Amino acid sequence: MPSIQFGTDVISYQINYSAKRKNLSIQVDENGVTVIAPKTASEEEIQSILKQKVIWILKQQAYFSEIEHYENPRKFLSGEKLPYLGRQYRLKVHQEAIEKASFIYRQGRFIAYVPNHLPEDEYRNTLYPLYKEWIIQRGSLIAAERIKRFQQFYPYSPKKVIIKDQQQRWGSCTANEQVLLNWHIFLAPMSAIDYVIAHELAHLKVMDHSNAFWETLAMVYPEYQVSKEWLRLNGRKLYI
Repeated sequence: MPSIQFGTDVISYQINYSAKRKNLSIQVDENGVTVIAPKTASEEEIQSILKQKVIWILKQQAYFSEIEHYENPRKFLSGEKLPYLGRQYRLKVHQEAIEKASFIYRQGRFIAYVPNHLPEDEYRNTLYPLYKEWIIQRGSLIAAERIKRFQQFYPYSPKKVIIKDQQQRWGSCTANEQVLLNWHIFLAPMSAIDYVIAHELAHLKVMDHSNAFWETLAMVYPEYQVSKEWLRLNGRKLYI
């Protein structure tokens, strides 16, 4: 992999050539530095532009290096801990003479019942959807309660709240005033949930991210910056 050096820092990068591209662009994310270049771009041209952008690249790398990753997906075995509202609750799996698995929460822990013929390497495929369904059901109640709380001093409310899979967003607000929430947010602390809900409620008044939007969000949820930063640093860990 090619690289450039800036003082004691070595920046490795990969190059993707594109026949359609006329100008060179640089992307930095948690996977590294990627240069998207025209097919006519030479290595010298690429390195020259990288050196011009080196301070920005280092800042971006520092930004992504702070983000916590979780690379050990839960297997949904007895003894594992599953997140909910910012806390970890131990899972107990019972093998029973049953045909269909079930999943509940009782007395401070998650309890699952699985058919006694189900191999352990199938536990995740079987129990993860049940865990997700349980979180969505509880999340619907929590979202309704938090929205009601915000309505005490903020007059806007969504016509409908939908909790679903969203890979790129914690929440979104549609033009017809529906609020969509990523179900994973209900694994986070309540402060992060409040931030996402308040964010989408603010969009009911201001649909863009202009200064007026951030002023509205600060009115709805003054502590939003702390929660926003928590999600930036820890959000990846919620995808278990």
